[in-house]
Amino acid sequence: MVVVSADDVASLVLSTYAGSKFKPPDGQFTVLAGFVLTDDEASKIISLGTGSKCLPTARLPKIGDSLHDSHAEVLARRGAIRWFLEEIGRCCATPETASQWILKGADGKFALRDKVKLNMYISTVPCGDASTRYLASFQNAEMAALKDSTQYPKLPPGSTSRGRDNYSLYGVMRTKPGRADSPPTLSMSCSDKIAAWNVLGIQGALASRLLRPVYIDRLVIGEVEPSMRDVVLEDCQRALYGRLRSIKGPLTPYRLNEPSIEFTAVPYVHSRSVLGPTATSGCNDSLCYVADSAKDSEVLINGLRRGVPPKHRHNPKFRPMLSKLALYALFHEVAAKTGLFTDGERTYYQSKQSDAEYRMAKAALKGPGGPFEGWVISGREWEQFNVDGSLPT
Repeated sequence: MVVVSADDVASLVLSTYAGSKFKPPDGQFTVLAGFVLTDDEASKIISLGTGSKCLPTARLPKIGDSLHDSHAEVLARRGAIRWFLEEIGRCCATPETASQWILKGADGKFALRDKVKLNMYISTVPCGDASTRYLASFQNAEMAALKDSTQYPKLPPGSTSRGRDNYSLYGVMRTKPGRADSPPTLSMSCSDKIAAWNVLGIQGALASRLLRPVYIDRLVIGEVEPSMRDVVLEDCQRALYGRLRSIKGPLTPYRLNEPSIEFTAVPYVHSRSVLGPTATSGCNDSLCYVADSAKDSEVLINGLRRGVPPKHRHNPKFRPMLSKLALYALFHEVAAKTGLFTDGERTYYQSKQSDAEYRMAKAALKGPGGPFEGWVISGREWEQFNVDGSLPT
């Protein structure tokens, strides 16, 4: 039996990152996240992402051909979804060769094998509720004084706070980015998103039609000084699942997942803490990596593939592999291989609404009376596209 430690998980993600050609410009830091599968015999990294940027509302793509949120955690999760869809496709293409990690159930949907665990690594504490006290511990005196002197109105039930406003309130949903001088977005913080995955699974609405809920068993966090670990652990437990314990069903086959939270001292070379005073700004570029994929990595900027001129951005060959449109096309391809169903002329939005169990669990989490009532969404307006990237007539 192979025992995999938190340091082992971190080292696997970091070594994969080191093997890429990606490197932020001098003086720029970024965040790294990755997903690792483990069983009694082996470990396998399936995805990683870097980044800390997201698009303002005014720049959201109408046909899902660029990335809205390029935070590392979100890119790593989208990469994991792509890996699972492609693994299902590989299982269907060569049924005589079983996957070490997933298997097909009696209902036709795939699921993780019994002894397989999903580990998530993040090089620093997720933005939002989980990092409130962590960030406050090293803000400068001027910023602390400003925050202490600023009076924010008490948040009504079912509402969100923008960035770090109301930073002294715990358990609050927050939108990105944290900086008050940045354009507003429709993207929830990574703390909120990871918490949602702890109810709905990381596979999302679309892949849930092919895959049973996939939950994070262990979250490994880097960059935290030992003296802060008790505080961060308490905040992560509250932010990532504790504040959801009021959720009411129906949830089956979904549930409230409570992953273990561990820390690693293995350094990430491009983190803010390692770079120290030389870290002047966050990197605008993001690396995306998906194991076993035909093209396993690409670099994004402003949600688009770096180096692709504007005239080629609508060409399917140049779409980001983790964009909604690219994942929707892959979903169609894999669904046809499984023989479970065909989606015909449905839009991306309609396809996401097609799994009743997922829809009910999401309503319990984010609907009226749910712990995440008031969740900010981009919504149907940005999801009314067909699999070929056209808009319904």
